[in-house]
Amino acid sequence: MANKYRTVRIPANLIESILKIMEEHKDLGYRSHSEFIIDAVRRRVESFLTKDKKE
Repeated sequence: MANKYRTVRIPANLIESILKIMEEHKDLGYRSHSEFIIDAVRRRVESFLTKDKKE
């Protein structure tokens, strides 16, 4: 089953911050701001799921 995607609106100033981080930290290896955002959201979701399992 292929991944399905949804469009999410993100404030321009947040995107600008992400692009700045990506420029200053090329070693992170993100190819696009979309990759950065997907990774950030995934990490946040995982932290909640892990927290819920511990409780």
